[in-house]
Amino acid sequence: MKKNVLIKGILLLIIIALLTIAFTGCYATAGTVYLIVSGTFFYDLEMDSIVRFWGVAPGTYILYNVPIGVHFFEATDAWGWIWGYDSVTQYITAGINLVYLFP
Repeated sequence: MKKNVLIKGILLLIIIALLTIAFTGCYATAGTVYLIVSGTFFYDLEMDSIVRFWGVAPGTYILYNVPIGVHFFEATDAWGWIWGYDSVTQYITAGINLVYLFP
């Protein structure tokens, strides 16, 4: 009787361990960023000093698969920063993230 309970207990632990490994391997490593730009001119939009959109009108722009962590976002007027500039540093999580820029 004790041997039977011991075998069932070990099998149960193995099943729980396998399920734990299977489910923890399915976590998100990236998020989606909605860049919401307000203004009246055209802007270059950057993330981490890399231009993602050139000469775009105010509106909402989407960046997919942005790694989780701290990122630096900028909006610069297409004619130069003296005409309009805004930046924000924000921690990006898995899922949807809203970034507001007011150049």
